[in-house]
Amino acid sequence: MPTELAPTVADDSTLPRFAVPSEVRQWGARVHVAQRSATRVALMLSETVLLYAAFIAVGETIDRWYAWVVAWIGLVMCMMRVDAVHHEAVHRSLFVRRWANDVVAGLSGAIEGLHGPTYRCFHLTHHALTRQDHDVSDPEAFYDEVLTRPLVVGPLRVRARAVYVIGVVIGGVSFAVQLVTGTLMTFLGRPPSYVGAASLGRHVRRWGVLPFALWGSVSAVAIVTGHAGELLKWWVVPMLLFLCGPYTFFALPEHYAAPHNKPMMTSTGSVRTTGLYRWVTLDGNYHLAHHIFPNASWWRLADADAQLRNASTLRYPGYLAFHRGVWRDLGVSSASGNEAPAR
Repeated sequence: MPTELAPTVADDSTLPRFAVPSEVRQWGARVHVAQRSATRVALMLSETVLLYAAFIAVGETIDRWYAWVVAWIGLVMCMMRVDAVHHEAVHRSLFVRRWANDVVAGLSGAIEGLHGPTYRCFHLTHHALTRQDHDVSDPEAFYDEVLTRPLVVGPLRVRARAVYVIGVVIGGVSFAVQLVTGTLMTFLGRPPSYVGAASLGRHVRRWGVLPFALWGSVSAVAIVTGHAGELLKWWVVPMLLFLCGPYTFFALPEHYAAPHNKPMMTSTGSVRTTGLYRWVTLDGNYHLAHHIFPNASWWRLADADAQLRNASTLRYPGYLAFHRGVWRDLGVSSASGNEAPAR
């Protein structure tokens, strides 16, 4: 199958450019998959803000524990949308102007608890090195394999199913801490490998204070004005509930069980899911289409997925079906004694 090279991570990046089917790339050029629409973006951002405010209103109006349970479920769904907005802005897929994408990436990432500028470096490097484990390797570090194998800590052996549950629960928070640590190291002149290109380092130094400024200023205002309770209910609790479960739960199928050091078409998966999930996550289930067209506008991903359907190898019938399968396989390997410790 003829191939072409995908765009590079950054103009000054030395990372490899992976090959994708040329006819798919040519199709993307014909239909303008990267065409921007300010109207679509404005409507999407407006509905996100209104939905977030509506769930807060539900909790505050009824102000009973059960109302806040409902509100927090809704706000976690809103955090999933914020995460999707952050992801699109990281790829500069929302606006024509770079600075507008970078501002939205910094703010939306901070709202969901992630350091957006450093996440951009991490994520673009992941795109360039998806499932590569030699020389410079994928910064995601094959977390799917770590989360589905037993863990040995001294005399303690943690079974694979327990590692899987713990990993899904703490995965988002640990990633948030990793990004903040990477940011501080970049400020100190010792950036992680995924901030290797000079332009990515400049990006972190230029925008890296923005998330800290948002976290600090909002917290300070809430405490000084006596609204710390509202800060917790409206933002901190939904953010932590999102990071402690849904973040890793929905990310795990993206490259699960994909072979190492193989072409992109066999290293990235997609999931069949509901219209509600696609609406909330801006078609985030079409992950292979996103990797082939990383700067595509989200409303083009469904058509791109249709173009790739016959050539892709990793497709799952649903998120719950995927995790049921993982849980079943972990139980079988545990019962047979074939669990291999994480490397």
